[in-house]
Amino acid sequence: MVDLDLYDIMKNADLPANNDQTGFPCNDEECNWVSGLLKPAGWIASNGSEKSLCNSYDSTTSTLTVNDDVLKCNTSYGIWRYGHNSHKPSSVRSLWGFANSISGTGIRTGNARPVGSHENSFIGRMNAYWKSKGLETDSGGPTWSKDIIQAAFDGTALAHSDSSKGNVFNFETAGSTFRKEVIQKGISYLNVFPYVIWEMQDAINDCHDGDLSSNDAATKTFGESVYAWDEAVAFYTGSREGVAKGGRGDLKGTMQYYLANKRCENFGTCTADTDGDDWSGSSKVNQEVFDLFDLGKEQLKEAAALTVKGSGTSCDVVVPTMEKIATKMLIPFIQGTMRYLYKTKSSASAKEAGELFAFASAALPFIDAVDPAAAQMLFHRAWGLDFTDTTYSYDEIKTAIEGTYPKLGMGAGIGTISCADIGHLGSSTATKAAGCTDPTSSSSKNNDTTLGLGIGIPLGAIAITALVFVVFLWRKSSANSKRVEELTMQLRGPGKV
Repeated sequence: MVDLDLYDIMKNADLPANNDQTGFPCNDEECNWVSGLLKPAGWIASNGSEKSLCNSYDSTTSTLTVNDDVLKCNTSYGIWRYGHNSHKPSSVRSLWGFANSISGTGIRTGNARPVGSHENSFIGRMNAYWKSKGLETDSGGPTWSKDIIQAAFDGTALAHSDSSKGNVFNFETAGSTFRKEVIQKGISYLNVFPYVIWEMQDAINDCHDGDLSSNDAATKTFGESVYAWDEAVAFYTGSREGVAKGGRGDLKGTMQYYLANKRCENFGTCTADTDGDDWSGSSKVNQEVFDLFDLGKEQLKEAAALTVKGSGTSCDVVVPTMEKIATKMLIPFIQGTMRYLYKTKSSASAKEAGELFAFASAALPFIDAVDPAAAQMLFHRAWGLDFTDTTYSYDEIKTAIEGTYPKLGMGAGIGTISCADIGHLGSSTATKAAGCTDPTSSSSKNNDTTLGLGIGIPLGAIAITALVFVVFLWRKSSANSKRVEELTMQLRGPGKV
């Protein structure tokens, strides 16, 4: 129920109200979380020294204590840092913990064929991108996932790893409204998203060990559960969505499943139901992701049953499924990026700029893997806060991003995102920004026809030329034969045969 933490953070009274900030950098109180302060003085310490105020575990009595009545622990920052609603047997799961686990040296599980979080192709891509932007300032490994959110809470700068290059971004001058959007959205996109991918990788590691329940608590049994894989599904979906297909239907969730259903209403991709309305309902991408989740679960069960611990490659069949799922998860991030790129094309409110920052931050590593120039255009607008057309125009950035769709993702996921998957920005009655167009079957046939004509005409010309030449030789041969016959008759003389 870690999604309830994000829900509590989003509705927490200590989050600043949108203050109608205009322009960047912010001015005076626009920059502050509360009057006169970049962050509330009553927040819990960020260095971990006050964790016991919020929760503790007594190993002697096997008792977990969660202190619900401590004010510091119930602030938006306290909930992010130490968790509140998701209790494990000996600890409380936190959203900061998701980010922290894949930071530094990362996390590694399994014995037979362990693959660490940094070795996962998706998380590795994110790490490589943010390192290239100067956000790997800790010699112990990447920390971008928690650093971005921490800086948004604190109202501080993200320093470049090369001190001569100054700051990568400065939340101190971004304003409280901007920071609020980055926190609310960024926790899901930058903390939870990579951790969902890690849980799938963890399940594959468990499969190689032949033990799909290795994460189960000793006091619990989960039957046929593929435990780590099920956690990936749970963290993608969230408990607020319930168990029915399509979720709550009221767009009051907080996780990626909710995001996909929310964005489909902006792009006409709500095609997973039968109501005939592409602009409301269940998103196509959620249907595809869940079909792949189901496939992966069955693949893991079959592979683990065949696996002898420490040997075999039967579990490798799940890797392409994981890659397809993680790639499909990029679709709502691209849709969100396109939506707020459009909203900020002529002017940008702090809220809209903050949303673009959060969406773009999730998509940028993968756009960069396909087209670094396209990624730089988007980075310049979303992180550089340049909302003019002086450097890169809206149309130029939009077209460049669309050009990356066919190759977005990693491994088997590449080629699974199309223009149709992203859709057109607008509504059932009007299109605000038309999306790109995929090659259609008819155009493919036309291309085939054109190709056939392109090949056929030259070959036909060659064939006709050859035929004329053959006829010419035949006629010449016939003429020569007739002449030879005449000469022979002359030599034989009259009446001789």
